[in-house]
Amino acid sequence: MPVTDIQHNQDQECPASRILARQPERLVVGGYRGWLHFASERNVARLREVQSDYVMHLGEQAGAAAMRGLERLIGNLGACANCPLRFFCQGSKHLCREECLMLGLVSGLQNGDEDAALLSAQFLSSSRQAPELLTAAAEFSMTLKFAGQQLLPIHAHTVDQFGGATRAPHPTLH
Repeated sequence: MPVTDIQHNQDQECPASRILARQPERLVVGGYRGWLHFASERNVARLREVQSDYVMHLGEQAGAAAMRGLERLIGNLGACANCPLRFFCQGSKHLCREECLMLGLVSGLQNGDEDAALLSAQFLSSSRQAPELLTAAAEFSMTLKFAGQQLLPIHAHTVDQFGGATRAPHPTLH
């Protein structure tokens, strides 16, 4: 079997690939990855890719609002994260712990699950800084929701499972 077939089969079996097959989840993870790639490489092309994707799927006005909200969220997260933020390369069919927590944060805010949103924010930052992170995430989350990009619910007990993976040997979803 060619290597590409093996990779394709692994991606099809991976729970993350099914999550990332949905447009709303892909927009959140793609935005997170794009901003962090920009921050680590100072490559403006990464931000242009995210902005182009947002405008294509959300429209001009909502795309610009989502970019502003994401910038505020990532800026806040960068200032209060309790450890270095991890991320996979754009296009990866896997999710690391922080990407799962970003999904939990946005999903919790969009779906009215305060426990899931707060727990995600606490795992990403700290109990003291979580309210500030929630406030920063609200604009981004609601912009996506009102543009028809609502994430599936991720419940607090699920957030607790992958949020507690900090010291696990494989803190990624695959």
